[in-house]
Amino acid sequence: MAGVGNATWNMTIAKRDLIDAIGTARRRATLKRKGFELEKDVIFAAADEGLSVRSSNAAMDIPGSGSWTSPIATNGAALRRLAPALNGPEIRLSYCDGQLALNTTRISAREL
Repeated sequence: MAGVGNATWNMTIAKRDLIDAIGTARRRATLKRKGFELEKDVIFAAADEGLSVRSSNAAMDIPGSGSWTSPIATNGAALRRLAPALNGPEIRLSYCDGQLALNTTRISAREL
């Protein structure tokens, strides 16, 4: 899938790695407080050999194949609930037009 210009976001990662990375990024101790609430977003950014899954105070790099043009933010709580329910041992992530696709499931996201 392509976004603006030649930007592409397509990455294949292991499901177990995604679940672990989201768990690391979404721990209460690693989330930045915004008033009485905790931050909502998890950010997917390119890493040397795959993706970096981040919150304000935590990051976990996971191996993957493909390309990831720029950081993408999505709701971390929704992603944490969704990831274990996805089919298969690998997850194909892609981003286009405000949607992050995890295999065939899509959730709202935005480019940073």
